[in-house]
Amino acid sequence: MKISTKGRYALRVMVEFAAHDGEVLSLKHVSEAQKISLKYLEQIVQMLVKHNLLLSFRGTNGGYKLTQKPSEITVAAILNATEGNLSVVNCVTDKSACNNCSNCRARKCWEKLNQLIDDYLHNVSLSELLKD
Repeated sequence: MKISTKGRYALRVMVEFAAHDGEVLSLKHVSEAQKISLKYLEQIVQMLVKHNLLLSFRGTNGGYKLTQKPSEITVAAILNATEGNLSVVNCVTDKSACNNCSNCRARKCWEKLNQLIDDYLHNVSLSELLKD
């Protein structure tokens, strides 16, 4: 598993929103603060809105803000919105991805590693990232 630029930037963006909890931020502000191009940021924000992590506000004072408290949004939710499946190997979530799945002794290792990563990402919230 390798987290893409989109996933890494999405986490940075969400931490920026968490640092301004409750405020409606413009994409221009976020773009400048995080040094992400506005065009790329728009793509990322669309994914986060689609997955109910950000709310969109139109108009002169429009922008975006978190849908929940920073303590309620996990890194897992953000990465799932941008990356989709976070499995270390395909056969863990899709047995048809490997023709040796039923006989593979290494599969238990991948399943356990997958579970450890999943547990960790589900237990790190935006508010915890603000503390560091």
